[in-house]
Amino acid sequence: MCEGKSRAGSRLRLLVERISIVASPELVFDQLYRHSSHAFWLDGADLSRFAFLGDASGPLARVARADVWSGTVGITSATGEHTIASGFFDWLQRDLAEHAVDPPDLPFGFCLGWVGYLGYELKAECEGSRAHRSADPDAYLIFVDRGLAFDRDTGAVYLLALAPAGDDTAARGWLTRTRDRLAVLAGRTAPDAAALRAEVGEVGLRHDRNSYLKMIADCLTAIERGESYEICLTNMTSVAAAIDPWPAYRALRRASPAPFGALLRLGEMSVLSTSPERFLSVSADGAVESRPIKGTRPRGSDPEQDARLRRDLATSVKDRAENLMIVDLVRNDLGRCAEVGSVHVTRIFEVQTYATVHQLVSTIRATLAADRTAIDCVRAAFPGGSMTGAPKIRTMELIDDLEAGPRGVYSGALGYFSLSGAVDLSIVIRTLVVRPDGATFGVGGAIVADSDPDAEFEETAVKATPMLTLLGIPFPGR
Repeated sequence: MCEGKSRAGSRLRLLVERISIVASPELVFDQLYRHSSHAFWLDGADLSRFAFLGDASGPLARVARADVWSGTVGITSATGEHTIASGFFDWLQRDLAEHAVDPPDLPFGFCLGWVGYLGYELKAECEGSRAHRSADPDAYLIFVDRGLAFDRDTGAVYLLALAPAGDDTAARGWLTRTRDRLAVLAGRTAPDAAALRAEVGEVGLRHDRNSYLKMIADCLTAIERGESYEICLTNMTSVAAAIDPWPAYRALRRASPAPFGALLRLGEMSVLSTSPERFLSVSADGAVESRPIKGTRPRGSDPEQDARLRRDLATSVKDRAENLMIVDLVRNDLGRCAEVGSVHVTRIFEVQTYATVHQLVSTIRATLAADRTAIDCVRAAFPGGSMTGAPKIRTMELIDDLEAGPRGVYSGALGYFSLSGAVDLSIVIRTLVVRPDGATFGVGGAIVADSDPDAEFEETAVKATPMLTLLGIPFPGR
């Protein structure tokens, strides 16, 4: 076992135990966390090296919910509930500074801290406007003081526990109990997933086909007037259904594995994500990366058609132009918090292939300026440019007028804010938000001057494929 050190002013330190166990994160979540009211699995579906699991059952755990309309953050902990009058990012900056730890040398950035989502309407704290009020919290985070990290490359499992400085009895007890529980699971496989029995009722779009085509026409008019170069227009699908989030996520990750897959259990709501897109990562030593996606093709029905679709995406002038505009936007966003001259594009127009789609991806990297934090960088870049368009501020205003409701979780970001100072967040796409009375998922695409309205509507249907297949429903209006 190894221990980190408390930073000056912090009351916590991190205890870490590394063990070897042949057990999948899926099995461990099933046995340890599936019944927790607040739990998470930052998954990666075997496409990324590390998976992180945990819940809010530890003695230092908290839950935070932000509301941009009231300018408050509500905190629930073992001592009760209280409300802080503060903007979300200001509060998060202070909280992370108060609880920062210097971890031992680890091959990953997550050293416990806050895990959850930032909803799109947090743009009101990032030079956007308050236009639509979401029914869900504008940010919903779990402060994790106990967690697990799975290293798929080495087979190691890291047990992570926070302890108050000078009193590590409870943390060490948890490490022992958890090590024993994991030993019992060694060599076992996850039980077969229960059949997804979703009784699907009414299915609808916020904007039906005709309305969405009219919105595209309005986008093209705004672009012709010079108000925007690219408008990322979205739609929201709602499904009346009783869905059990755990078997639903297990089915979704098998059908559509993605490097930023995640399951969040947040009280009565759950977030089931198979996102392929990194919004932003910042390492503890200030290395910054974003990987925007613009450009999509469906997978082909046979190898020949699949290769043809992949080539079509790789050579498409329209898709490359869409991607380049967002690359420039992200470069500008990162430049606001980066060392001068450090922002650079390491890969551009790279085609990446997933279970249901081909995507055009670019990678932008930078070095965080010495007087800036990861939270400053997130605030400067939020919401992700691939979900707004360019120029960002005016385009968000156009979106506010065009779209008839909040995006909520969709189009926001999901991931962790580590006590080490590291951050890793995905863009919330390919994501189902489940509530007791049903579920919603968003779809969209970039509108540019040469967009074909019918093709743009069809692209939203393609992007909805994993969710539609999961629920066994057709795309409404197609």
